[in-house]
Amino acid sequence: MNHLFAMVIHWNVRPEIFMITDTFGIRWYSLLYGAAFFLGYNILYWEFKKENKDTEGADQLLMHMFLAVLIGARLGHCFFYDWPYYSQHLMEIPQIWKGGLASHGAAIAIPLALYLYKRKHPDQSFLWIIDRVAIPTAIGGSFIRYGNFFNSEIVGDYTDGSWGVVFERLGETMPRVPIMLFEAFLYDLIFVVLLILYIRTKYKPQEGSLMAIFLIMMFAGRFFLEYWKVDVNPQAFFGITLTHGQWLSIPFVIVAFVILWASFKNKAKTSV
Repeated sequence: MNHLFAMVIHWNVRPEIFMITDTFGIRWYSLLYGAAFFLGYNILYWEFKKENKDTEGADQLLMHMFLAVLIGARLGHCFFYDWPYYSQHLMEIPQIWKGGLASHGAAIAIPLALYLYKRKHPDQSFLWIIDRVAIPTAIGGSFIRYGNFFNSEIVGDYTDGSWGVVFERLGETMPRVPIMLFEAFLYDLIFVVLLILYIRTKYKPQEGSLMAIFLIMMFAGRFFLEYWKVDVNPQAFFGITLTHGQWLSIPFVIVAFVILWASFKNKAKTSV
């Protein structure tokens, strides 16, 4: 690799900020997870105020999002990525503090939660609602991936040795691709793009457009980043072998284009 990009970082930071007991402490991951929802709420509140909406709706929307992310991400990890283990240890499924959350599971649960929110707010269109959560979800996903870095989890494959991160807390001596940081940078980019579009359209983007862009950028990006991830059990369908994450990303890209189609259809209907 070109020497300009040659850099190896040795990472041995404790996941706990401080210990409360010998076995329990406050983790960086927990702090960043909480910060993600705190920042997400403030962004939602700002969006509602900018559009002269009742800010009480931001409170309710955040609660729906919180439960969807927490439950969906946990179940997604257990069912999609490690079901052989959890099928034999069902009582460990609710034990979120032991680690194991999957964004694909959250992505499935969030629309269901937003549908429940929509039923309580019939004056708000579903396309409008999903757009309002796109921006806070992007920055929230970034915070969570930084938390994964502090936990030394979701590591990538080994590099050629001239660059990468040596996760010493895992007993590693060779550098790996810090894939969780790459995903965090991807979500940061998505956040900036969506925020710029939201502001440039004077807080009235075409309904559905923000979520469509979010899903396309996120899961198309995730698809390619998966090539640097470790998947001990890749799946083959139709003669094509891909990782779990890649197969799970494809439907979300398709959904993104469906939302984009619905967005343009809605625009044409309202402009008549």
